[in-house]
Amino acid sequence: VAVSMFLFYIHYYSFAIQETIITPLSSVLYEWNPLEVNLLFSCAGVLSLITSFAVRLLARHVEDRILLVASILIGFIGSAFLMDLPFSPDLPVWRFLAGFSMVTVAFPIGRNVVLGIFGNVLGPVNQGRWMGAMIAISAFPRIVGPFIALELLEMVNWKTWLEFGICACLFFVVFGLVIQYIDLLVPYEDFLDDFEKYVKRNRGNQIQQEVYSPIPSPIIGRSSAIVRKQRVQS
Repeated sequence: VAVSMFLFYIHYYSFAIQETIITPLSSVLYEWNPLEVNLLFSCAGVLSLITSFAVRLLARHVEDRILLVASILIGFIGSAFLMDLPFSPDLPVWRFLAGFSMVTVAFPIGRNVVLGIFGNVLGPVNQGRWMGAMIAISAFPRIVGPFIALELLEMVNWKTWLEFGICACLFFVVFGLVIQYIDLLVPYEDFLDDFEKYVKRNRGNQIQQEVYSPIPSPIIGRSSAIVRKQRVQS
């Protein structure tokens, strides 16, 4: 649950940065006029729409966790493309457009897949409350993200390496978390079945009096399977 929320936050932070600072950034770096900036965002909207439909089709044939990892890698590469390099005084337009497009693609993939995984992980609980918390988390980066991004850009004289370097690092960190806990990002019922099988395989071993299951759900607590085992043994 925590990993899903953190990943949701990172995707929304990256998206909030892009939708708010690209206009002044492109004006400073390339002296684009409002018409050119509007054309850029119009193309981004079309690309995001196409990606959303593509995700629906891919989800029928590709596991959610694979799509999740793909969204993180695309976001990481896109953020890296948007960094200006020390030996290059300016960010080339082609890298700017490539990075912008990758971040645009990463967001709808990550948003849709994370919400799907989050709902599966929650299990049989009042999901409305937890989905509300998820949406509230996504609102926070859209509030503070633009202020942070503008401050970082002004600190380095509108160089992009600091802001998008931070974005790339955040994607790298969340990639490590997802890889570490990827076995927990499964539907609640599947995890519970696997956990009960584990308990059955180890019923000959001594089980401590206070045992808590590592079920990745807000229903974290004493596993009913373990409670039944303890009662039988007593």
